[in-house]
Amino acid sequence: MVNRGYRKMGSLRNRFSSETSHYRKYSNGKDYDPSKTHKPMPSSYFVGILSLMLLTFSLVIIIEKRLPKAWTRDEELQHPESFIAERAYDILKHLTIIGPRVAGSYENEVLAVKVITSEIEGILQQAHPSHVVEVDIQKASGAFNLAFLDGMTNVYRDVQNIVVKVGSRINSSHSLLINCHFDTVMDSPGASDDGAGCAVMLEILRVLVHSNKILRHNIIFLFNGGEENFMPASHGFITQHKWAKEVRAFINLEACGAGGREVLFQAGPNHPWILETYSEEVPYPYASSLAQEIFQSGVIPGDTDYRIFRDFGNVSGLDFAWSANGYVYHTKFDSIQHVPLGSLQRTGDNILALAKGMAQGHQLSNVEHYRPGNLVFFDILGAFVIRWQMPLADLINVLTVIASFYCIFADSKEAKKYDGITGASYTIKISGCVGVILLSWLMCLMFAVGTAASLVGLGRTMSWYARPYWALFLYVIPTLVISLITIFVHAKYFNKDLILSPWTVFQLYYDAYQVIWTMVLIIGTLLRYRSSFIPLTWVFFASLGNFLKSKLFGRWRSPKWYLMHVFLIGLPFVQDFYLVIGALYLFIPIMGRAGAGSHAEYLIAAMISFLFAKMFSFAVPLILLVRKVDKIFKSLIAVFLMSLAVLLLTPLGFPYSGGPNVLAPQRFMIAHAQRIFHDQSGVITNTSNGYWIVDMDINSPHTVDHHVDLMKTAIPVEQDCVDYLYCGLPYLVPVLTMIWKTHWLPGPQPVLLNTVNMTLIERRTISGGERLSFEVSGPTHLGVMMSPVPGVEIRGWSIPTPEPLAGPLWNGRNTYFIYYAYGLEPVPLRFWIDFRIPSSHSGPIMDMAVTSHYLFGEGKASQDLKNFVNEFPDWTAVTYWTATYESWKI
Repeated sequence: MVNRGYRKMGSLRNRFSSETSHYRKYSNGKDYDPSKTHKPMPSSYFVGILSLMLLTFSLVIIIEKRLPKAWTRDEELQHPESFIAERAYDILKHLTIIGPRVAGSYENEVLAVKVITSEIEGILQQAHPSHVVEVDIQKASGAFNLAFLDGMTNVYRDVQNIVVKVGSRINSSHSLLINCHFDTVMDSPGASDDGAGCAVMLEILRVLVHSNKILRHNIIFLFNGGEENFMPASHGFITQHKWAKEVRAFINLEACGAGGREVLFQAGPNHPWILETYSEEVPYPYASSLAQEIFQSGVIPGDTDYRIFRDFGNVSGLDFAWSANGYVYHTKFDSIQHVPLGSLQRTGDNILALAKGMAQGHQLSNVEHYRPGNLVFFDILGAFVIRWQMPLADLINVLTVIASFYCIFADSKEAKKYDGITGASYTIKISGCVGVILLSWLMCLMFAVGTAASLVGLGRTMSWYARPYWALFLYVIPTLVISLITIFVHAKYFNKDLILSPWTVFQLYYDAYQVIWTMVLIIGTLLRYRSSFIPLTWVFFASLGNFLKSKLFGRWRSPKWYLMHVFLIGLPFVQDFYLVIGALYLFIPIMGRAGAGSHAEYLIAAMISFLFAKMFSFAVPLILLVRKVDKIFKSLIAVFLMSLAVLLLTPLGFPYSGGPNVLAPQRFMIAHAQRIFHDQSGVITNTSNGYWIVDMDINSPHTVDHHVDLMKTAIPVEQDCVDYLYCGLPYLVPVLTMIWKTHWLPGPQPVLLNTVNMTLIERRTISGGERLSFEVSGPTHLGVMMSPVPGVEIRGWSIPTPEPLAGPLWNGRNTYFIYYAYGLEPVPLRFWIDFRIPSSHSGPIMDMAVTSHYLFGEGKASQDLKNFVNEFPDWTAVTYWTATYESWKI
């Protein structure tokens, strides 16, 4: 079918038709050269498109950082029954002024509890009589296996929970749970993680109980005092508390950054009605099934109480976390100064609306009826959420795939009509283009990794850590240049067998990109990836562009076509960058705590190159329409080379910053440790004292050599990892597979308070082996590591878990890690283990080590340790404590 646009251009095409080939040109007469292919796009157009990309990046970043206006106490009367950010901020101020609140410390078990209970009492004094409010302080003890990091068994005693239940005269037996934790890691004030979550919950509690509107179902507010001890408090609640059995769904508030927007990064399992409620109720959505799949893949080194409620309570819910400014997470810089009022207002408005929607809904009374199903979901620039059930997602994906292949088939028909290319030839050409595009992506990755290797060799790694814009110059620009040059060269030298118009050449590569995205969509659909909405958007809009091109512009396209192309491809481009920037905000700070063996420079290089190579997909073929490309290529290459020179020759490439405006400190973890090793007879065979330097990033520890002289003598820990269980080092938790590069500095003996004591209470023969009974006492945080010798197996123990959880192998042997912590009053750890031992075995049956950790109070740091830490520059964040490691062959 020939449309009007085609007929209008007919006279021009007739003027430049050739009788000797199927090739047709579109030219303006003045520039016409029958010996050359006329390219219709001035280079200024392409420069404009590149400028538009930069503008898009800037606007999306601005949108991503946008926060709502925070209400103050003075505005409270104008906003009745609304969340008031200033109130939450004042609560947070009272909580953080305590300082670090490590589980087991007086600050956590007494002072923090007093702050929260005092706030609750003040709120309840003005509660509306239509509400029935109950308050309970729980102390819980128990144990559970945690398949997180290297895997461990968590044993806890006397962790505290503050629980508030808001109900009504309806006396519903169904409840929504909202959870936060008020404890912190050592040395951190914990303003964002998770004091802000608790402050938000207290303000939501005030709004709800002061309102005269009753709730259809109850809301339980859980302020738990032990999340940073690897979730024992939430386990104690969901498995033991008197109200736990009535919990039908939950909302968990967390943080892996400070401020910004709270991202919904886990939902379910199943129960799509929860996400439906979120989508309909919250005023500022920020969620995607991509974030959930990333987190649950394990690539992010973290976990939350969401796992506990899901796995041990069989409850579904939502997991929220602040992810911006992850540089301060778990450091001394996590202070109230880094928590914007707008973030509190945004989170408060969202969680209040969500809690009301869920508690007033009918689903809580019959959650099993609404269990089946999962949703594909994603927000559009924070404005609204698009979601659909998986069966509908499958249907949409299949229809989009069909439409995509139909559009490509239609393009092959047009190519045959105007350029005489057969369908088979078009298919072969597209296949070649697909191969070249994939090759270009591989070349982008190789160049990015090569650049990273050069920076590693030159000692200029992680420049993007404090200044993420370096990633643009180092990896984004080369990715764009390589993509453009590869396609341009291939089109120029490897398509000589046919004389094609520029539009047909462009269309070949456009369709090739569409084929790639369509195949990705097919694979994602077959593998049931809910993040398949990403290729779906690309395929849908590419197909729509193909369709409109044929209907509106015909063969020869005016400048209006450029606008249509930029608009249609710009929509998935913007959405894709919106997702990418959120991922980078999360991943870049993580590289500062992922360990020295993380290969951070290579990971970021590869990730950015891949993400942006696919993002540039449908912009790259436009280079085939540009008349003069040399200046574009030269300019981009010059920018890359100049930026590389600046990075190498100026201080701007330094990866860390301690300034208030750009805070990105280098992390150090230092344990002043005593190590004692016993042989089978109990005789001490080796001892050492000094500082254990846990290398948190790839630059550690020698970045501070000019500031800390002692660090120059740091010795890598290598042989000890072969000779001793867990390298003979006091690991607080089992993270050996992630944090395996560490250093040791010989030093003075630490001052130990409440020294650790391990006693073998009883050893007796049982059927097929032996039972060994132990008692371990010491400070609030202890670790027990065990590894049976070859041929010996642990077949059971007295710890109330389904079975002993094995960790990573050591010299081919299983390892087991018990993490133990207690509350304010000391309680020794007592347990027995049954071993299966071959009758022919003689000698020791296992290696065993006990670690102790002094994380707060007087015993936390000797004067020697304090003096050592004080030498570190202000662009570092040092977490330090005193620890012991003692091992036996039993």
